[in-house]
Amino acid sequence: MRIFCLLLLLIATGCKDSIEEKTLDFKTSLFEIKLLETIPVNPWYTQLISSDSGEYLFLLNHFEDKFQFLELPSGKIAQEISIQREGEHGISGFNAGTVTSWDSLWITNRPPNLVLTNFSGEVLKRIPIIDDQIPLTTIKSNFDRRLHQYGNKIFGSQPLLMYHHGMDKEDIQKQRLVFSLDVNTGDVKWYDVFYREDYWEKGKKPSGYSWTEKEGKLFIAPWHDHEIQVFDMASEIIVQRKEVKSFHVNKFNYVNEIPPIEKAWLDRFSSDRYENFLYDKYRDVFYRIFLPSFDPENLEKEYNHRDLEFSRPYSGVMVLESELNINREHIFDKFQIYSTNNHFVGEKGFYISANNPFNPEYDEDMLRYLIFTPELWND
Repeated sequence: MRIFCLLLLLIATGCKDSIEEKTLDFKTSLFEIKLLETIPVNPWYTQLISSDSGEYLFLLNHFEDKFQFLELPSGKIAQEISIQREGEHGISGFNAGTVTSWDSLWITNRPPNLVLTNFSGEVLKRIPIIDDQIPLTTIKSNFDRRLHQYGNKIFGSQPLLMYHHGMDKEDIQKQRLVFSLDVNTGDVKWYDVFYREDYWEKGKKPSGYSWTEKEGKLFIAPWHDHEIQVFDMASEIIVQRKEVKSFHVNKFNYVNEIPPIEKAWLDRFSSDRYENFLYDKYRDVFYRIFLPSFDPENLEKEYNHRDLEFSRPYSGVMVLESELNINREHIFDKFQIYSTNNHFVGEKGFYISANNPFNPEYDEDMLRYLIFTPELWND
């Protein structure tokens, strides 16, 4: 009996050690770009582009309806693409776009279309995106769900549940999350990629996901679920599903009915969720942003709740090795970063916006990035 109890103690101790959070060693530095004209300090879309002539930060200047290439590190504007709202080359309701090759910019807009323009802003193709199972109201190629080209196909995302409050949990498996457009034929194809079968088992979690690409595969990371799915663009099927849980994401939000707006903010603050997911090809690791819960009453002063939602006081990052097996985590200091958008991966590390409006060093005249460089581990 004493031997049995000792075995139980050893097993329990071993299990505890196996799930213990491990320290993440990292370095940080600050990278600042002086703005030479009116540009949002947290652009809605950013994409780092490397070429023989240097590195450029491609961004959406939503103040002026144009995309811009900023030379790095000078910040000089190398080229602009103005987007018209009306006329022969007009793109109404556009939200973001992805540069897939030189002189090719694919833009998503509303009603759901993929629009190909050149760098002069001339529309070359305009293809409606139709799902024959679910009527779509929008598609978006946000910076954390940018379009990806593989061969002659452009792969896009559709993360939103179109009828959240009119659906049952069984309907989750009817709303497909990934589509492609054949740029030669104009054919649109949808794939059997869904949120996991038990996504609404405990209640109606909101929809939303981020994705990133590595070696021809799309890694799909939901905001309100731990599981990451891997979609192979060559075979066009899911080839891996893996639970990847943060130590700090333990309570998801459930929206079973439409709440008053103030309750909706507080429900979001009191729950945990993931955000953007990026691949670092220089270190062969992934970054998964997460937002731990917090109580606005515990902050040192009163903040507008809408502003707090987009400029969270606390954000963290998981660093995952190439097979998603080992992770280390870090939570940034209060208001140290702006995690909603405006970050990218470069040779020096993970560039995360340091322009949180509630940070005392917030600067409207600069793009400010915290370069986060993790120290790699072998265990």
